[in-house]
Amino acid sequence: MIEHITHSPRFYEYVGWAVLLLAAFNIFQVAYLLWNKARVDRSERRKDELKRLAATAVVTSLSPADLLPPPSSEEEYAAYAESIASVLDSFEGEIAERAAGLLVTFGIGAHYRKLARSRAWYKRCNAVDILAVFRLEENRDFFTELLRAEPSDDVKYRIVRGLSLIVRGAEDLGELACMLSGLPYLTPKYTEDVFYNAITRLKAAGREDDFGVFMGRIMRDDRVRTLIKRDCLTACYAAICERGRPLLKEYYAAHPGEPEILAACVRALARTGDFTLLPEALRHPDWRVRLAAIKNAHLCCEDLTPEIAALLSDPNYHLRLNAALALARAGERGLAALRAAAAGNDRFAADIAAYALEQGAA
Repeated sequence: MIEHITHSPRFYEYVGWAVLLLAAFNIFQVAYLLWNKARVDRSERRKDELKRLAATAVVTSLSPADLLPPPSSEEEYAAYAESIASVLDSFEGEIAERAAGLLVTFGIGAHYRKLARSRAWYKRCNAVDILAVFRLEENRDFFTELLRAEPSDDVKYRIVRGLSLIVRGAEDLGELACMLSGLPYLTPKYTEDVFYNAITRLKAAGREDDFGVFMGRIMRDDRVRTLIKRDCLTACYAAICERGRPLLKEYYAAHPGEPEILAACVRALARTGDFTLLPEALRHPDWRVRLAAIKNAHLCCEDLTPEIAALLSDPNYHLRLNAALALARAGERGLAALRAAAAGNDRFAADIAAYALEQGAA
């Protein structure tokens, strides 16, 4: 077939037509890309203008809806939603109430609640994410009902995150823990973020103690996964829950066989300035607990120099390294312990001590 074409007297004519068709296709493709870029740019400019107008109207006018055109397209709904979410995140009181009022006046909340029941999972994800950033308690029942009927795990994760932004107290936290326990896969970061959102919400409302009530309830509840308890404690660390110190110590005492919970307790307590568990944690048989302790030992290392120096001979390299670096920041007592280790017979301790001394000298 190919030989027949190449020997045809019209071969070069065929080649010419093929080149012309390819050139025409490339020109059309470039033209389409340029047109699409211009269209997207116009859409973004329109969206930015609507966002600016909406924010200005909410902040400056008692009746912002009178100054704004009602949304008629998906991009207009998105522009208003982003602007209102920004205002709700930045303001309280009357301005926030006016912004929330626009959600009802323009039917923005109803629009995204409708999208949250779309057949397309990605549309449901987007709708839930947008409803979540409004942080309106009126969406609580809607989210809860939606979760029961939702077939997609991707959407479920977003619904639970949305609920974490509107918790009211210990009962809501208990429901969150049950919802999380029913999900097929949890990453520590996701679960930590969920409870961090909850703690932040409760602290802002002056109800931080409710988180302590919740943690006390689940301390010995086997229905709640151990890893969820750990992530709750890590969230305490991130949110600096100073009122939770006694509860963190109770968790430490109640879970002697759970190294990850013990490590989370040590970190959270150290973050609040409580170092009472560090001496015990530095001697713990599990390396994860010792590592959590040594990473915070530099905050009070002068009082723990003997315990830290003992870890220069630890079988775990990370522990030896962190112990040496902690001693390097412990003043003259720490440096003396490093020099003694560097001159000792333990090769591992000598090497890591020499490294820490070199780093300090540099």
